[in-house]
Amino acid sequence: MGLLLALSPLLLAAAAPATACDPIPGWDQMLAKDEVRFIVIGELHGTNEIPALFADAVCLTAQERQVVVAVEQPSIDQAAIDAFMASDGGEEARREFLDARMWNMSMKDGRSSQAYFRLCETLRQMRAAGRIVSVVAFQPSTFTAPPTPAEYEKAMADLIRASGESGATVLALAGAAHAMRGNVPTPKPYPAMAAYLPAEATITLNVKGEAGESWVCSEPNTCGVKSWPGTSNGHAEGVKLDSADPNYSGAIYLAKPLTASPPQAVTVAQGD
Repeated sequence: MGLLLALSPLLLAAAAPATACDPIPGWDQMLAKDEVRFIVIGELHGTNEIPALFADAVCLTAQERQVVVAVEQPSIDQAAIDAFMASDGGEEARREFLDARMWNMSMKDGRSSQAYFRLCETLRQMRAAGRIVSVVAFQPSTFTAPPTPAEYEKAMADLIRASGESGATVLALAGAAHAMRGNVPTPKPYPAMAAYLPAEATITLNVKGEAGESWVCSEPNTCGVKSWPGTSNGHAEGVKLDSADPNYSGAIYLAKPLTASPPQAVTVAQGD
């Protein structure tokens, strides 16, 4: 993808068109069945590679289908996302977007990373080119009381299902646990978000990369670059649908190390 590497106008001008996308070997399997309407990609937050991969997945899917993109961001930020997606991506639009909660939470995990901002900019370009329908935030923000884990996951799934009511194919990027087809295996197991989506219409994929690093938060003030042991075990790049891991329909193998993406700066220098 021609993902933006920074906010400077020089790099904005040098970015490749949003209509260009890198191939993902085996991605055609995702589109082989018309009944598949929800594709959930489970990620390790805080890397450069996975948001870029997701952008390519969106781009490839949009060549054949109408696409709605679902991102694990606070639903309270939906208006800010809509405004940025409809904007020209200029200095004022970026300044307003960076005021959104998603970039300013006390716990700046990988969903507020520089790589995630580049993903948002690429999606904005895609929408401007008519390649995608919309971008929907599916992290629920409307509970009046603390939800149970199962209630939280179901609320996420409800937002994703609603986003696909137009008949578009929904591509969702979520933490790997949310993308499981069954229960999250905690001491008290509960259904994952993807388990609440219609099974016959849903494919879930776990992204696997070689050993590297990611930006990880265990508590609000304990964020930083952490080593990642890798899970791809030398597997060739691309999608593999199999039952080796019953938690997912299959995996996307990156065949390269993961690198950490730190938090996005929330200010735009004058003249950028």
